Amino acid sequence: MPDIFSVLTSTAPGIPPVWSFLSGHVDYISNLDDNLDELRSALEDLKARRDDLIRKVVAEEIKGQRRLAEVERWRSKVQTVETNTNLLICEASVVQLRLSTYGYCSFTITIFSAYLCGKKILKMLSEVQKLISAKVSEVMTRQATLLVVVEEPYQQTFGLESKLLSTWSLLMEDGTRMLGLYGMGGVGKTTLLTLICNKFLEVKIDFDVVIWVKVSKDVDIGKIQDEIGERLGLYDENWCKKTQREKKCGIHRVLKNTKPRFVLLLDDLWEEVSLNTIGIPVKGGKYKIVFTTRLNSVCRGMRGVYREVERLADKDALDMLTQISGRGGEMLDLAERIAKKCHGLPLAIEVIGKCLSSRTTEHEWRDVLDTLASSPDVLEGMEEEMFGVLKVSYDYLAKEDAKLCFQYCALFPMGYTIKQDELVEYWIGEGIIDVTRGRDRAKSRGVEIISTLVGAGLLLKDEASKQKVYMHNMIREMALCIVSEIRDGKMYLVKTDAGLSQMPDVPDWTAVTKMSLVNNEIPGIPDDPEFPEQAPLITLFLQNNRLVEIGCKFFAVMSTLVVLDLSSNPDITKLPDEISELVSLRYLKLLGTRIKDLPEGFKKLLKLIHLDLESTSSLRSISLISGLQKLQVLRFYASAVLDGSLLKNLESLKGLQLLTITVREVDVLKAFLGSKRLPKCTQGLYLDGLEVSGVSGKSFAATFGELGSLSKLKMTDCDIKESETEWEENRSLQCLSPPPSPSNQRSQSKIWFENLSAVVIYSCVGLTDLTWLVYAANLQSLSVKISPKMKEVINEEKAGNVEVDPFQKLQVLDLGYLDELESIYWTSLSFPRLEKVSITECPKLRKLPLNSTSVDGVDDLRIEVDEGWLVGVEWESGAEERFRLAIHTASVS
Repeated sequence: MPDIFSVLTSTAPGIPPVWSFLSGHVDYISNLDDNLDELRSALEDLKARRDDLIRKVVAEEIKGQRRLAEVERWRSKVQTVETNTNLLICEASVVQLRLSTYGYCSFTITIFSAYLCGKKILKMLSEVQKLISAKVSEVMTRQATLLVVVEEPYQQTFGLESKLLSTWSLLMEDGTRMLGLYGMGGVGKTTLLTLICNKFLEVKIDFDVVIWVKVSKDVDIGKIQDEIGERLGLYDENWCKKTQREKKCGIHRVLKNTKPRFVLLLDDLWEEVSLNTIGIPVKGGKYKIVFTTRLNSVCRGMRGVYREVERLADKDALDMLTQISGRGGEMLDLAERIAKKCHGLPLAIEVIGKCLSSRTTEHEWRDVLDTLASSPDVLEGMEEEMFGVLKVSYDYLAKEDAKLCFQYCALFPMGYTIKQDELVEYWIGEGIIDVTRGRDRAKSRGVEIISTLVGAGLLLKDEASKQKVYMHNMIREMALCIVSEIRDGKMYLVKTDAGLSQMPDVPDWTAVTKMSLVNNEIPGIPDDPEFPEQAPLITLFLQNNRLVEIGCKFFAVMSTLVVLDLSSNPDITKLPDEISELVSLRYLKLLGTRIKDLPEGFKKLLKLIHLDLESTSSLRSISLISGLQKLQVLRFYASAVLDGSLLKNLESLKGLQLLTITVREVDVLKAFLGSKRLPKCTQGLYLDGLEVSGVSGKSFAATFGELGSLSKLKMTDCDIKESETEWEENRSLQCLSPPPSPSNQRSQSKIWFENLSAVVIYSCVGLTDLTWLVYAANLQSLSVKISPKMKEVINEEKAGNVEVDPFQKLQVLDLGYLDELESIYWTSLSFPRLEKVSITECPKLRKLPLNSTSVDGVDDLRIEVDEGWLVGVEWESGAEERFRLAIHTASVS
């Protein structure tokens, strides 16, 4: 084989004269093997340094410390470089194979591939070596700042005021270390515990931390430890890898040494739990533990003091019913009789009250009373008998699709909150909601059904996030009673949070149409010979297990599957080719898996309309999707690299209506924005590691602002440097020309970013401001972290003559580790919907854009700041007094 130099300089027949282009870069090819070996070695050195550093950090975190943003940013860069290096090594292996097979005398394309690959290797080697030699601060952690109490949201209360006072008095007695609250489901135990939690905000009690833990019916010590660890600032990717004993030691060390004065609130215990096994130190220290349970026997087993949470008195029950139903004296006699049928249980009263609120005539009220009269009365300790009362609201749902959607919610774990739009996508995928007349109409129907279920008391809105809903535990149990009985030969099988280590025994596979095994320990699905030849399963939820492999036969006998959710199983790296047997599949979710390739059988999933591949960083290619012409939703956010070939595949999907993507190259971003179809349907855009120079805020707005469907924008590790002439036409990303200038800026703000609701900026070193946000009129959430050059969020000069007040719909503002930030906005603003502001490590920010009239509902506002930050803060006249109760400072250990 001739050497590379002679090949490149030769003009012999059949050998292209490419020396004119490559003469200065022969080393890229000739040293490819050596450079690749050096890159592999350097990567191992980098990983070793990272592991050593993280081990030291974790050792300090166990003592209650927290890693610096500098360390976290370096670790994040290492992770990105590691992923990209591994991909490059795979690419280089292919090039090496071609060279060894065909030699340098092969086609020019082989030589150029080697040249390009060699160039990438040297560039990547430089990045790896730079990270190895980077000076990460020796002071790896600083003392953790931890809120003493995190306020828990709750529904309106009736008749609990006196119970709270007496319970609080009992809890504060010196002799009370452990307090159990027991009573029937739906009697208000969780609400009372919530009021106790929040009372620690009002009363100055000498405690270090108040910890709230939701316990599932099947007690999982590991999950309890995770919630406590997260509250104590111990939870991260290293924590997840720890054994139960290691977690126990970490929790014990923090609560004994740095947080000895703690309050632990355990909601909904179904059996006695060992506090020692969790890591709770119960000897010495000043602590209070409160738990709720339905069972008196649990209280006896846990010892300590306990008391029953009694039902509402008749008067309180009637007041609650009339207030919720909106009917007063005209229905008083019927209201009294209906309230008695609810047996003083707040949940039953709330559900029946909402059912009555849409009924205005005496005849309709009597009809509800007659239905209740036909239900069996509640017997002490027999909560199942109350289902007849709760089921009235379900029976009165007017449309069958609303009933089916309610039943579907029983598939999710107890207390599980789910985004409303995600729930609607499940219903559409399942076919409960018809999508043949358009997705917009289908989504509108889904939103309407959720509103109906919330109005009927069958779903509750999550107060912490208005976009999420959940089921009360008793409502869920009622729903499970409905769906777990075989009706017309069909039933649900729901085993969530059950600690399963294998697929459950199913006596009759022919009856099960929907199965949910969420939050278990199932490692795989074997080729079980007990599977029937043909199972009628339509829906299968397997998210958050320990799945590694799925047997081929399982897919072969599940050809009726319509919805399959395998998300949050990080050990899944491949799917069997027999997935092609799922000929009815419409909805597939692989979010959070480490799948590397789509199996060949994937291209036969011709009915697929929804494919979720978000957070699949190992996925190398999705070229097989090009034949899925019915695909309407493709989620590819925070996933593998979007390259030119993928763009072509996306362009071929003529039915695509919703897209989320990740972009890591400027050239790819140009090509994407130059597409006629793709930007119009993009809902989520993740820009990762881009280096862009010469861009201004206005051109940024012009470039991205016309992505009409864009609702979420995230930028991580992007080095965006503005041009010297601010807000000039974009000279770097010339992908879209700025929109025509309307007659005034107010109309222009309606054109750009009209659907953008969430923006996340993380570790973008070149940004000095985010003035383009003045055009995001519907922004609800803004998070900016680790942008060391950012001096202001909105710059007055750049904003120019924009006549629109920004942030009118902003609910959450989170600013952290912004060393140079001095201003959010140059004057006071109105924030009609603001709910939470978090300011962390922003030493130069001394003024918030708030005056005494900026926020209407101050009672619903929470402002979290570092302890000491308030010293020297400048307030508008009257603002400090108005927002005093909304401000919560993090205590330093």
